[in-house]
Amino acid sequence: MDDIMKHLKGDTGRLAATYLAIIFGLTIVFSAVIYSISSARFDRPLPPRTQIGGMYYMNDSIRSGVQELFNDRADQARADLLVSLVVMNLAVLIGGAFFSYYLARKTLEPIETAMESQSRFVSDASHELRTPLTALQVTNEVALRKKKLTLAEAKDLIGHNLAETVKLHTLSDALLGLASQANAERSKAKLNVAEVVLDVVQTLAPLAESKHITIGHDIPAASVMANQSAVTQILRILLDNAIKYSPEHSTVTMSVATSHGFTISVADEGVGIAPEHHTNVFDRFFRVDESRSSRHAEGSGLGLSIAKSIADRHGYDLALTSKVGKGSTFSLTIPA
Repeated sequence: MDDIMKHLKGDTGRLAATYLAIIFGLTIVFSAVIYSISSARFDRPLPPRTQIGGMYYMNDSIRSGVQELFNDRADQARADLLVSLVVMNLAVLIGGAFFSYYLARKTLEPIETAMESQSRFVSDASHELRTPLTALQVTNEVALRKKKLTLAEAKDLIGHNLAETVKLHTLSDALLGLASQANAERSKAKLNVAEVVLDVVQTLAPLAESKHITIGHDIPAASVMANQSAVTQILRILLDNAIKYSPEHSTVTMSVATSHGFTISVADEGVGIAPEHHTNVFDRFFRVDESRSSRHAEGSGLGLSIAKSIADRHGYDLALTSKVGKGSTFSLTIPA
């Protein structure tokens, strides 16, 4: 991947040279056409007899002198035109070099950004996958070194391996979900928000019950034009995230506002997120170690990144408001 990035950066000069060759080639052709047409106009001979003011006619000697004068002026004009075209082409060459480099950078920057993002994604994913795999390997190696393994120890080993396998499964699903957003369909239909919220709450109710968390969802009857699959997936991620990082016996509240577009919010009573982390929480694999992760919530660090990716693809806005010690509110806004 690094070799590809270096190759792309090296291609800037070659691409800029190609653009410059095209621009300068077109300028040369254009200049040659102008010079050819202008020269033909300069070389036009005088007619055999020229009327001046309807009264006077040139004789042969005067006509010859005028023709010679015109020829001199034509040669001078041709020389001046040639100089002007040369100067113009030099200016195009210099200006075109800078413009070509600018175009080359604009052309390659999205590719480089995509490659860097892919490289970072692969690196982060490899790191996240390595942790449970290493845990599985170490525990199994330790168990194999033991000459005698009791039934309790075997059960503990199987339980640990199962837990790490679940982590791998969750992470792989998250990675696939993040990668699949590039091909997700973006159709819109009339969406009953209350039904979607109820479906999301019912899906995650067991997780909330396991932590004795109450989910408040007094959603009024309302509809909005949106992609149901996208909205459902985003709300599931936000509610799942809120439950995971909320203390036991707390409340997670889902609400709707229509002041600016159509906004669905998910608020928790957790420890909150410091302002300097508000942007980073949507990055892949980002977790705030000193606050939310201190509760040892299991997660891949990809949920909010997937939600943000879905929201951006469909033109929705996903925002966070939070204060340390006051909880967090994630809001999904669908433009009216």
